[in-house]
Amino acid sequence: MDIELIGVSETEQPLTFEIFKSSMQPVIEAAFGWDEAFQQHYFASRLQPAWFYWVVFQGEQVGLVCYKHIEQSVHLHLLAVFESWRGQGLGVTITNQLQQEAHRAGKPLTLSCFKHNAPAVALYHKLGFTVASEDAHFFDFIHDPNS
Repeated sequence: MDIELIGVSETEQPLTFEIFKSSMQPVIEAAFGWDEAFQQHYFASRLQPAWFYWVVFQGEQVGLVCYKHIEQSVHLHLLAVFESWRGQGLGVTITNQLQQEAHRAGKPLTLSCFKHNAPAVALYHKLGFTVASEDAHFFDFIHDPNS
């Protein structure tokens, strides 16, 4: 399955919070409750526009991914496959592509995931991620093909 990651344009940037909200609100709400103002501020202050990419499959936008290269890893902040495209293996394909990018950079791929987000936790385990650390709400996952 071939996908492309295409940078989100400045005019499209306002859509990124709405996609984050539609995919993550149920998960966040279950853990902490949803505070719209807090989430908007947190989103805008922590995630830079240059880190967002549309996931394009067969010429159509099928999701959104937010990731960045940092010194010690490639860190995945958000992976959202649009509801009508779920269950078709796109999450696996996107994650595999990011794993390959991290490997080419000589770095592991890292991410944090809510513990109670069972489908995501299962996906990351299936793809060979291990738990590097955890707290009451999150697993910090790492995929390092060199270890």
